[in-house]
Amino acid sequence: MRDDTWEKVWTKNLITSDYSLKYLAFIEKTAKELAAGSKILEAGCGAGQTLALFTGRHETVGLDISLAALALARRNCPHPVLGSIFSLPFQDDTFDLVYNSGVIEHFRDPTNVDALREMARIVKPSGKVIVIVPNSYCIWYRVGKFISVVLKNFEFGYEEDYSQNRLKTAAERAGLTVECIFGLQALPPLATNSREVLPLSIRKPLGQLERFFPKKEFYAYTVGIIAKK
Repeated sequence: MRDDTWEKVWTKNLITSDYSLKYLAFIEKTAKELAAGSKILEAGCGAGQTLALFTGRHETVGLDISLAALALARRNCPHPVLGSIFSLPFQDDTFDLVYNSGVIEHFRDPTNVDALREMARIVKPSGKVIVIVPNSYCIWYRVGKFISVVLKNFEFGYEEDYSQNRLKTAAERAGLTVECIFGLQALPPLATNSREVLPLSIRKPLGQLERFFPKKEFYAYTVGIIAKK
């Protein structure tokens, strides 16, 4: 995947999407559950919005291949690092949590496993790896992407989707043990990162309805894992 794909993404005026709201809420809960002073890496941090939820109580590092992304991440993270997920510039067993969303799906097999293996290498034996990717079983994700590709306005380069089993198998091939599988963003989107149907003030309370939806990993926009070595 070419680096200029992400330079274009991160130099746009971005909207807080419905998925971003769910992702931020999930990471906020994760941050509260971690012991104070934990060391965190987002491997593919983008603008680093979620890192801001850790900063202050934890030590945070954001890594990305995009200079435009890191320019934004500096607002949210004291340690932005330019680098590749395939060769993370950190020693083994460094972090208590290594995580990302919207990263692994952009790599073909077996490079997706190579990226996961690097994440596993730098997490402590007592630490966690969290990975979130598009869900193969989400109908409106697949329809939306198909339309974007046909109209030639899909902006995220090469991208694959994952079933629960595919994501779990990739993690296991990388030497990880999956402890939990979950889903985020069960409702059809009312906003992407570039367009919105309703304003944030309305979308945010509507999104709270998702807590009544069971088994979201089967149909939500993304499927994720929490894993350990």
